Amino acid sequence: MRPSRDSRPEHDQHAPARGGSRRARWIVGAAAGLLALAGCSGGGGSTASSSSSSAAPTSTSLAPPATIAGSVISTAGSSNEMSVAVPDPVAAEWTGLGADTGVEWVAVAGDGTTSTTPLAFGGDTGQVTALTEQINADQSTAPGGRQALAGLDAIASPAGSPVWVFSSLLDTAGPMDMTQLAFDQSPPDVVAAVTAAGKLPDLTGRTVTYVVTPVAGEQQKLSDLQVGYQRAIWEDVARAAGAADVVFFDGAGTTPGTGTVPAVPVPDPNAAINAEGSGPTRTCTLPAPALFLPNTPQLIDRSATAAALSECIGSLESATQIAIVGHTAATDGGDEQAAVDLSTQRATEVAAILREQGVPAENITSVTGVGSSQPIVQPASDPGNRAVVVTFTTTG
Repeated sequence: MRPSRDSRPEHDQHAPARGGSRRARWIVGAAAGLLALAGCSGGGGSTASSSSSSAAPTSTSLAPPATIAGSVISTAGSSNEMSVAVPDPVAAEWTGLGADTGVEWVAVAGDGTTSTTPLAFGGDTGQVTALTEQINADQSTAPGGRQALAGLDAIASPAGSPVWVFSSLLDTAGPMDMTQLAFDQSPPDVVAAVTAAGKLPDLTGRTVTYVVTPVAGEQQKLSDLQVGYQRAIWEDVARAAGAADVVFFDGAGTTPGTGTVPAVPVPDPNAAINAEGSGPTRTCTLPAPALFLPNTPQLIDRSATAAALSECIGSLESATQIAIVGHTAATDGGDEQAAVDLSTQRATEVAAILREQGVPAENITSVTGVGSSQPIVQPASDPGNRAVVVTFTTTG
């Protein structure tokens, strides 16, 4: 079974355009695709009871190769993700390396540290099963969090050789921390932050294959939009690092892990607008990561947002003044002017909805975007600062 060759899905509307040489390949996470991938999966997706943060293979199970021809990266498992199952096309690539050629396995522990083990497949599918079992036995016991990016940064296989990454791609630490990105931080800003942190790996000329393990436990399943965003940032980082091609497979594991990596908060597109205050002054705060498409002023569900705003408006007096302010969170290496522009556009969209609901234009006294210059909560990087705040003030 092969991954489909196509451009980014239509729901990935935030992604910057690229030239015709772009060859990203996707397997969309629909139920049919998951079942198909499960049916053709190679290797055994079992979870061992070991809680070791780095389970290196023994010399009797996986022998070292004479030549390294690629890198396999895995992040330590947790109860919030399923076990790893190797797709048939990946297993075929591994067993096709030859008797004396193999890969380096880079295991990323729960605290972000890495260990590297060279291993050979020798054309034997049993060796694929052995590596799969070793990966699944590697469970996180550290509180630091998941860092697939650390694995990419640690590879030492020859330049241009392929890389296979097994992870949920929900990093919880470092510059790719999804709890801070909140599924709406623009991909260029994410790349800039990774670069500024000195964590952009060297992937020049490589094909990077991501096998995305399914969520489990307390980890909420991602929406199609959030999947598109997640894959877009990981692809953009890989391409910024020089990758020649990027491939995605949906994982097919069905057994939850036992490690301790925490769940990542997933914004709800139908999140309620937070209303506070009463009397002459009250505010309504729209959580941007939940309500707006990533990196755009377009609302995910405009009608639902309009209905929520209607409840927030309530009854207005002729003297009521309405100020609408768009905010963003601070990011290392981010483009502040772009943040101001986006926050202004989102504030303008909210103003348009208010006018459509009968709010007189003269009551809307200001519509501004302040980017990250006026944080609502601390620290300034907190995703709660990505919001549009509508303040109603009645005087006299």
